[in-house]
Amino acid sequence: MNEETVIMVIVMPTMFVIMGWAFKTGLDFFHKQRLIKLHYALQDKLLEKLGNSPEALEYLHSDAGEKMFALATKERTNPYARILTALQTGAVLSLLGMGFIFLRNQVPADGAEAFMVIGVLGLCLGLGFLASSAAAFFLSKQWGLINGSAPSDA
Repeated sequence: MNEETVIMVIVMPTMFVIMGWAFKTGLDFFHKQRLIKLHYALQDKLLEKLGNSPEALEYLHSDAGEKMFALATKERTNPYARILTALQTGAVLSLLGMGFIFLRNQVPADGAEAFMVIGVLGLCLGLGFLASSAAAFFLSKQWGLINGSAPSDA
């Protein structure tokens, strides 16, 4: 396998995947920002309209009022999504890295080094994501975000 083939088989698809991931991440960020701005604008208009009347205070203490203000704390109170995302990413990258390390013996000598480098990098990234998910799980559990309340001395 010559250098051009390695570039076409490994580098180009990797670049397209990274660019697609970055584009999706940017779109998700702008979408969340827009939703948050709209939500806060709605809250501002509602609070301006209601003022500090007894009906407004009663509404804010009701289930509907609490649900309206729950969006701002939604991500902080749900650590499961972050832990599972890191776990999935770590598993996929680790297996991908091990696959490249295994395949280095199946290609000619001039391409084996590239497969080894990509495999080691993928394996290290995957293990890093797995360690990150484990740390997030244990810290979330210790802080009472998972299965219980926060410790009283915190």
